[in-house]
Amino acid sequence: MGEEVTRVTKVRPIGGRGLRVRFAGDREDHELDMTGLIARSTHLAPLMDDAETFAKVVVVEDGLGVAWPIQTKWGRLDVSAATLRRIAEEQEPMTGADFAEWRMRLGLSLTEAATLLGVGRRTIMGYLKKDELPAVVAIACRALARDEHVLAAHYVPARKINRRAA
Repeated sequence: MGEEVTRVTKVRPIGGRGLRVRFAGDREDHELDMTGLIARSTHLAPLMDDAETFAKVVVVEDGLGVAWPIQTKWGRLDVSAATLRRIAEEQEPMTGADFAEWRMRLGLSLTEAATLLGVGRRTIMGYLKKDELPAVVAIACRALARDEHVLAAHYVPARKINRRAA
């Protein structure tokens, strides 16, 4: 069987370029900052300075995405539910508990995690106690977990010292 298709069940604008989105199967809404996507997308450029049109966002195609009432040379102005889900996941803050889970899932020692992220062991131990890690750390951790080749390209195993039995 294939993966479940991501669907949006509810969307409404918040703030300047934010969306509050509910995905099928979720109990809570996600608040997404769309500024980066709009700024870097030729397709979404018409929304950059048009808050009134941005506020007219609607769910389309039975939840497969959201759209705005603008026609472009590529068709209607829309974003897929899968893209919105990915943005929501990436923008979710990473806690110390999330960081501990990430480290265990990748099988990293404190030293290996420190080397991988370019920080000291004390910093790694501090991350484990934080309510929210710096965004750049969360971005790096998620990229390393998502792509085994990125992890392999930067991973340095900690050397284990073999001690003689007494």
